[in-house]
Amino acid sequence: MRVLHISDHADPLATPGGEFCGGQNVYVRELARRLGGAGCTVDVVTRWADRGLARREPIAPGARTVRVPAGPVGPLPRERFGEVLDEFCEGVVRLHEEAGGYDVVHSHYWYSAVAALRLADRHPVPLVHTHHSLGAVRRAAIGRDTADEAGEHFAARHRTERRIGLRAAAVVASSTGELTDLQRLLGTPRHALQMVPPGVDTTLLAPRDPALARAELGLPAEAPVVLFVGRLEPRKGWEDLVRAFALVRRALPEAVLVVVGGEAPQRRDGPGPLAALVERYGLAGSVELRGPVPHAATARYYSAADVTAVPSHYEPFGLVAVESMACGTPVVATRVGGLRWSVADPRVGVLVPPRDPAALATALVEVLTSGAAERRQACRERAAGVYGAERWAGDILAVYHRVAAAAGVE
Repeated sequence: MRVLHISDHADPLATPGGEFCGGQNVYVRELARRLGGAGCTVDVVTRWADRGLARREPIAPGARTVRVPAGPVGPLPRERFGEVLDEFCEGVVRLHEEAGGYDVVHSHYWYSAVAALRLADRHPVPLVHTHHSLGAVRRAAIGRDTADEAGEHFAARHRTERRIGLRAAAVVASSTGELTDLQRLLGTPRHALQMVPPGVDTTLLAPRDPALARAELGLPAEAPVVLFVGRLEPRKGWEDLVRAFALVRRALPEAVLVVVGGEAPQRRDGPGPLAALVERYGLAGSVELRGPVPHAATARYYSAADVTAVPSHYEPFGLVAVESMACGTPVVATRVGGLRWSVADPRVGVLVPPRDPAALATALVEVLTSGAAERRQACRERAAGVYGAERWAGDILAVYHRVAAAAGVE
């Protein structure tokens, strides 16, 4: 089966945790890799955002990234992608024609849905779509003042999300909450909805010896360690975490916060907003800013930590929480989006209200001072039983076969 993934701003081979790289990059890369291993031929088309990267680059056997020019080659904030969207869409159509067509097209995020819809208007091809986030839910969670959810931008996004839901042969939801939102907010037909929780590679994301991991990372052997992994955008709740960590230090003075992703440890232009906030709260000696790291290296950080904090204001799924569990590390997360489902088992962590540093601090101290061994075992069991990558890729491939057969492709 020949499959085209459209991942507009999320290059599958970019390093997660950078300014524009996060869970979608990991999701698309790992899915493409698994599908290639299952015998599919997979192209992932994305915008060319770095001249240092090749136009075509292998991901794994059977899967490759194809980068198409859209605007000047270079980074582009996600909220400005509309400026180059028309050029990107035409690049996707050209790729489809040059490749002789694909059996299934799977689009990711709403900009990619625009490209998929334009492609389907010109060529008969079954569409599968994964939203990764919904404009209406995001707007309600983080407010209407954000640049990418204001005015006409939001209206265009909402129209596209409704249209792809009505036009696609299948829409993949990550959690039961997203299934409900898709029907209630977008009117996506129930027959088109497929609930397939993302999976993680439990061979790559597996527990390491905590003492060895700490030694390799230069972390104190005995101190309680809180970990944050992700981009430093406001909706990730990093400001709440810094405030909460100041409270954690009152109860556990030796505690350390490790931040993976976002600001590099050393910046030529001076301290970034996170470093400035850390300094303001007098936490400079207890907060480690490690910057973005390759995805394969995150297992060492998860294993070194006693708890992973996911304090997001909005989180469609929360892949970091599942990755942490796969490494045996419990989670304190906000009760939003997919986190309400992935961290529902109290044995694997604690859910707290969003934007509540005091509640976040209380939960972190609770996990840091409770029985670690029992939680670690429960985390591994939940990750392996519910979020295995083989199951995830197999379920997605079954969706592809169904929509292709219905379209007369197979």
